[in-house]
Amino acid sequence: MKWKGYFGTQRQKLRNHKGRACSFILSCSALVCFLFAAAPAHAMAGGGISAETQKKSGAMVTIDANKKYEGMNAPFSKGYEPSIKKNKMSLTIPFRLEQETKDNRIIVGISFEREGSSPFYYKNYQKKVKRSEDGIYLYQCQVQLKEHRVNGQYPLRLFVQAQTQEENIQQEFTVYVEITDGIPDSQAGDQPEGPTGADGNSPENDGSEILGNGDAAGEGALGDSPGFSDGSSLPGGTQGNGEISHQPRVMISANSLQGVPLQAGSQTAWSVSAKNCSSKRAMENLKITIISEHKDISFEKTSWYFDRAGAGASMDLSQNVSVGKKAAAEAVPVQFQFEYEDKQGTSYTSTETVSLTIIQTPQAELTGLSFPESIYESDTDLLTFQIQNSGLAVIYNVRVRLEGKGLFPEKELFLGTVEPGSAADGEISVFAGNLCMDNEGNAIEENGEKYGDTVCTVIFSYENEQGEVAEQKQELKTSIKKPQIVELKVEKEVPKTNQWWITILAGAFLVLILIIVWLYLRMKHYQRISKLK
Repeated sequence: MKWKGYFGTQRQKLRNHKGRACSFILSCSALVCFLFAAAPAHAMAGGGISAETQKKSGAMVTIDANKKYEGMNAPFSKGYEPSIKKNKMSLTIPFRLEQETKDNRIIVGISFEREGSSPFYYKNYQKKVKRSEDGIYLYQCQVQLKEHRVNGQYPLRLFVQAQTQEENIQQEFTVYVEITDGIPDSQAGDQPEGPTGADGNSPENDGSEILGNGDAAGEGALGDSPGFSDGSSLPGGTQGNGEISHQPRVMISANSLQGVPLQAGSQTAWSVSAKNCSSKRAMENLKITIISEHKDISFEKTSWYFDRAGAGASMDLSQNVSVGKKAAAEAVPVQFQFEYEDKQGTSYTSTETVSLTIIQTPQAELTGLSFPESIYESDTDLLTFQIQNSGLAVIYNVRVRLEGKGLFPEKELFLGTVEPGSAADGEISVFAGNLCMDNEGNAIEENGEKYGDTVCTVIFSYENEQGEVAEQKQELKTSIKKPQIVELKVEKEVPKTNQWWITILAGAFLVLILIIVWLYLRMKHYQRISKLK
């Protein structure tokens, strides 16, 4: 009995220790659960994202929690709370993004939790926020509050969309707003639900924590945010019941000018329509705008408004398109911008681009045509001319050739490309046969008339931008004459004798005369001297 009593006592002690151990374990479990429930809220404070999200996204929108900005009572790190005056709540959120965004802007909007006890009026507070000089996107808005609001803590979900050079970013942030100037819970009848954490417990915060669970969107354009379903839709595209909500897409479904060129200086009817490609979701409050930077193309209408476009519905955007006379021949991009909402009021923006091709009528001519009025058989002469492109379109594969009876050009002249407003000179050597020869130069009529007038044709051809060939012809008259035979008379040359001895005799005779004159003068001189003596 003693052993039984001893063992009974020991069993009782073990049961007591076991009870205390279970209580201790349960207490620890509760503490651990509480810590895990509270930890994510503090780890993600200030708009941060989880480590897994950071791996997936190279760029991340954050909230500047360390600085107080205009409209804030304190920085986020020191417990910022949106200010409430009368029935308006002033909200100021400083977002920061290190990468440059398109047009230095981001889109920020609010998605409300559609609950009956919500203190907020559901309106569209989406706006584009411009980057300041210090790199901050300061989102400010005034949220309208219900007059008979119930005190409590309510979540206010913000979504941010940004487009960088590398990717499109979409993130979600949640602000918890503390309402203290409304009706007490005890008088409200229905107590509003507070925000709950991942484990169902209410996270501890002071009404100013920012929870970021957004992610960078890998696809889509800036402004293309997923839709929200009633009461539970999130900007990430997932509804509260786990169903994914898809954005309705709109595309150009018909274009009568696809591949059809527009002639410069003309007006053309353009049949074009856009279609809501979604088979389930309608588009509301739809505005369509045509955007084109080309100054020489004009549209009868550049914007349309449709109150609603049902699933699979088409919208007729047909009109006349006018092109200026001096419009350059080129492809002109025309952009359709679509701005619309889904039935929950979520705003979307998308664009579609079509290409309109403008062509110019080539204006080129063959001028300065020159060839002799007559040419002798078997002679060669030059045909000269000039190609002038006086239009605004380039002409390609320019060729000039000559065809005529009795005349044989050396070749067909190829001038290639002639630019607008320029000219090209050319010449072709032409050999003259006779009128009894065929195109190959063979005699076809032995007794026919070989000489006389002939008419030849100069053919000028070129291609336009579309590869279409155009030709111009000019007639040229000339006369083929019989070659002249000129007889040359050569006079016989009388041979000349070379009488050199006559030259010698004449020289000797001249010397003899000189000697005689000299002797005569000398004799006279001496005679005068003798008389003087």
